[in-house]
Amino acid sequence: MSKTKNALWNMNSHNFFRTKGLNMSYIYFEDDDFDNMLTVINSQQMCYHPVYAPDGQFTVKNIFKLDSKDKDITIIADNNLVSPICEIAKKGRLNNELRMQKVAMFVTWTKSIHARLTCGVSLFENDTVGLATIPGEEYQLAFLHALDNIPAQIWKEIAFASRDSIPDVFLYTGVIEEIKEYQFGDNLLLLSNEAAMVKMVQLIRNSELTAIDKFIDFMNWYADNLDIAESVVVYAAMIFANIPDVAPPKNAKVKDYQKVVKGIKNQTWDVTYITLWSMFYYRDENGKNTMFATDDETQKRIVLNIIPTGEWSNAISAIFTTKNERKKLQALWKMKFGDARIRPFTNMQDEEKVLTVKNLLSHEYEVLKKMLL
Repeated sequence: MSKTKNALWNMNSHNFFRTKGLNMSYIYFEDDDFDNMLTVINSQQMCYHPVYAPDGQFTVKNIFKLDSKDKDITIIADNNLVSPICEIAKKGRLNNELRMQKVAMFVTWTKSIHARLTCGVSLFENDTVGLATIPGEEYQLAFLHALDNIPAQIWKEIAFASRDSIPDVFLYTGVIEEIKEYQFGDNLLLLSNEAAMVKMVQLIRNSELTAIDKFIDFMNWYADNLDIAESVVVYAAMIFANIPDVAPPKNAKVKDYQKVVKGIKNQTWDVTYITLWSMFYYRDENGKNTMFATDDETQKRIVLNIIPTGEWSNAISAIFTTKNERKKLQALWKMKFGDARIRPFTNMQDEEKVLTVKNLLSHEYEVLKKMLL
């Protein structure tokens, strides 16, 4: 650790960090432990905030700002982080030791910055798409148990490989008598994102169109039918252009309709996490700071290209760079956006909006089904 950081953190050889309001919640950092943890968190780029970590990396200066007493930090974690936390709480370990260390490092990190980690959206994803291996209510309680009843120091020891499992005495052993299903219901945002994914898959399967023409066709359809989400626009551009490390909906090109639909629904949730998060951080005030955490490469690429605000347009320009592509983009913006933008849900009540999108979704699925025949 550099002299500057050593002075900032007052960590000569040992140090204790105490998380707020939790029993047995101290974390004992020795020598360069905290610096090493920060290096891992930054290298993995698992946690994002439009001000403090737009690229998924935190500076010491920003950590000090976050550690201020007037900060209220919430981290929305997606299912690829929540699910292993629940599994560790129930079984004490993961089969993949490296992944277990990474997850434990993430939990240790959230505790060290006094953040409130939430699994709320993940509960809906698991029940809605049938991913849950345990009932929703038990899933939630196992997650809360992992954060509140497993000592922070034990998470830290697993993260640094000085321990390979959670002691049995700290495992979640609750019994749920009443099964509660978590369903997002007729949520306009989720339905809109699913419709967008169906349209993307239709275009992915069209081998006659170029990447820019797929994007133009998608954006014309998107502007006419739905409210625009930056995450959806960036994702569409990246998958049509085959950007490395950005995965299209799973099984997008197979013949099995049910497999295609399952891939669409899974990818819909990945984009919805990001869209919901952006809606929260836009409204942050009075010391509230809403972060997003993921270990999914596609989600990371999307986030990196939509923050700070306005970055998405730069991302599109960086993807489509030829003179012909730029000309088509300019024509699109002039015809569909800016002063020419006609919003599709003008003067509609919420119920009417939902019904409109459900009808659109049904139609687009029928179009997709015919493509598979």
